[in-house]
Amino acid sequence: MKRVAYVVTPQEGYFDPTETRWRDRGVTLEAIHDVDVLADGTIAVFLELSGAPSQIRASFDQSLPRLHDSEVIVTPEATMVQLRYQPTAFNRAILEPHRNYGVIVEYPMRFVEPDRSSLRVTVAGPIADVQQLVDETRELADLTVENVTRYDPTASSQCHELTAHQRAVLHTAYECGYYEVPREATYSDIAAELDCSASAVGQTLRRIESALVSATVSSTVPSRDGEV
Repeated sequence: MKRVAYVVTPQEGYFDPTETRWRDRGVTLEAIHDVDVLADGTIAVFLELSGAPSQIRASFDQSLPRLHDSEVIVTPEATMVQLRYQPTAFNRAILEPHRNYGVIVEYPMRFVEPDRSSLRVTVAGPIADVQQLVDETRELADLTVENVTRYDPTASSQCHELTAHQRAVLHTAYECGYYEVPREATYSDIAAELDCSASAVGQTLRRIESALVSATVSSTVPSRDGEV
């Protein structure tokens, strides 16, 4: 199986026209935490937004006839919105490939350019299915593949986000014993294996470690009220 990360940008600058209402009110799309097509044809989506909750709620008024229901959930960490709405033709078309092929969609999907609704999507599955999904999506919107890796269900999502070069440096450092206690290798030892400079190895490892530590700590910070 392959794991593919790509950025998809709708040519109109939005997946749904409602997104322009949020932008006009200073609301920013951060991520999609879940999306599904229900039996009645409506779409249910769970979004993470940033902006004033009052402005978010103001976006859902009587001038949105396609909206069936909405709920805004405000927490100290994020503002979440759950929506159920009647999709546009483009909504249906962009989601259809995900239902037709044996792929796993990894959530959340992050908006990397909210002002254009550019969304980073990561999927995993048989290479033929993933290729078909990418090809069909590319017919509907601009799509740029960021990386293709072997899918390892035991690997952390943080490791998957590393570039191929970063993974190679990290793997070599581990094999050389750099992370043993006591340490069995130096930057120079790793550089000799990779045919590069010791300073380049050091810079790359520091970036890797910073990314992995930040992601790990942020995902394990306990809630202040002690609830699970």
